[in-house]
Parts: sequence; structure tokens; C-alpha cells
Amino acid sequence: MERSLLVDMARDKYVERCKQRAFDHLERDDLRNAVASFVGNMNARPDCELPHYLATLGASLLTANDALGWRTLIEGLR
Repeated sequence: MERSLLVDMARDKYVERCKQRAFDHLERDDLRNAVASFVGNMNARPDCELPHYLATLGASLLTANDALGWRTLIEGLR
């Protein structure tokens, strides 16, 4: 995605867009791409970058193949 589009969009709208993309992957039972999509897209913007502890938790949920846990983590982010 073009860098200017990332910055021009309001933060809350951008976060919701990232969440929806991850949810789309989860609905297709694609946990690996849900995690990759969400973490990658959130970290593409400095004001949305995930704290290290959340990225670590997300990796643990992926390792445990815990799609419900991952969905809960995403839903809780603002």
C-alpha cells in the first residue's frame, strides 16, 4: 500500500480496516494469514505499531493454533 494512503487515513478507521482484513482471514480458517496481515498492517504505521508484548502474545496464539484467542485479541484493540 502506498505510504501516503497509510498516513492520510484516520487512525481509528485504519485500525478497523486492519481488523476487518484479519477477520476475513479468520472466517476462511486461515489463522496464519490473519496474524501476518494484522501484525504487518498495524506495524506499517508508526501510530498503530503493536507493542512487543502483543506481538509476542499473537505469536503464542498462532503457535497454539488458537483462532478464538486471536479473534479476542484483535477485538480488544483500539
